[in-house]
Amino acid sequence: MPIKKPILMFRVGYMLQYDGIADIKGGGSHIEKHGEGGEMWNFRPESGRCYGYVMTRHFSGIDLSRIDGSKSWHVNEELEGVNIVFFAKKPEGGQKVIGWYKNATVFHKKYRKRRGLKTYGDWEKLDYLCEVDAENAVLLDESDRTFEVPYAPVHGKGYPGHSNVWYGDAKEPRSQEFLKNLGNYIDQYSKAAGKPNGAGKSGSRSSQYDKELIASIEKAAISTTWDYYEGLGYKLTSVEKDNRGWDLEALKDAELLLLEVKGHIGSVVQFELTPNEYIQMQSNAFSYRVCMVRACLSMPELTILFPKKIGQDWMLETADLKVRVQLSEKIAAKASEVI
Repeated sequence: MPIKKPILMFRVGYMLQYDGIADIKGGGSHIEKHGEGGEMWNFRPESGRCYGYVMTRHFSGIDLSRIDGSKSWHVNEELEGVNIVFFAKKPEGGQKVIGWYKNATVFHKKYRKRRGLKTYGDWEKLDYLCEVDAENAVLLDESDRTFEVPYAPVHGKGYPGHSNVWYGDAKEPRSQEFLKNLGNYIDQYSKAAGKPNGAGKSGSRSSQYDKELIASIEKAAISTTWDYYEGLGYKLTSVEKDNRGWDLEALKDAELLLLEVKGHIGSVVQFELTPNEYIQMQSNAFSYRVCMVRACLSMPELTILFPKKIGQDWMLETADLKVRVQLSEKIAAKASEVI
C-alpha cells in the first residue's frame, strides 16, 4: 500500500546497521563533534518494537500540530499511524533514503527515555520520540539506498532543508510530486520484498509462541517481585485471579502493600494499567505499588514505582525520583450496530 500522509522525514547520520554503537558519518554538528548520536539505535528491535530518534533544534521534539491541526496537543500526547522516512547523506555525497517506519506512534514535543543494554556497550539512557512495531521498520541494504532526497538550499523551496525534521506539508507542486514518487518507491519495494503489512502476525504457531512468551514474562516478573519482598520480611499472597486490581499482597506487621506487577522482556517502560488497576491505584495510593520488572528473561531488574498525584494528573515514581513515569488516560469505545 503506498505511503500516505501523515508523513515525517528525519535526517540522521549515516550508518550501515543502526543497531548500536558503530561508525557514523554526518548527521549534524553533534555527531561531527562527538562521533555518536541517538539515531545509532533506530533499527534495533527490542521486545518487538523499534524506537526512533532524530536530533531536533533545542531538543524540542515533534510538533504534532504540524501533522494534525484539528485539536490542541499537550506535551507527551501520542499520534498513531504516522509514516516516518529516514534519510542520510552518504559519505560519497547525496542525500538518500535509508529506511522507514510505517504506522509509527509519535509523541508531541517530548523525548522519552529507555535504558541501554550494558552487554552491548550502550549508553545508560537512550532518547526516542517515536516507536513502531519492528515488522513495520525497514532498513535498506546499502546497495538499495538509491532514492535521492533533494536538498532545498540547492534544489529549491519545497524540499527538506536545514532542519533534521521535514513535515511534508509544503504546498509547492514539486513537493507533492516528490512525496508521490517516494510513496511509489516504498510501495514497489514492499511488493518486491514480499512483505505486506501485518506479515507474521497470523498463524497458530506464532499465536501459541506469543502466549507462551507472555506467560513466561509474567511468571518471571511475579517471581522476581515475590522474592524481593519476601527478602524484606513480608508475607506474600497471590490474588492474581481475584480481579482486585493488583497481583500480590505483601503483609509485614500492620503494613499491607498492594503490588501490581508489570513485566518486560526488554528495558523500555511500556505497560498499561487496566481501568480497574488505575482506579485501585488512585483509591489506594498510599499502599499501592507498581512493580516493574525489566529484562525478565535474562537479568531481571525490579523497579518499585509509587503513585503520586500532581494537580489533576497521576505519575509513578521511584522513592529516589530517578525514574518518573507519566500516566496518560485513554478513553476507548466499542462500536456495534443498533436498530
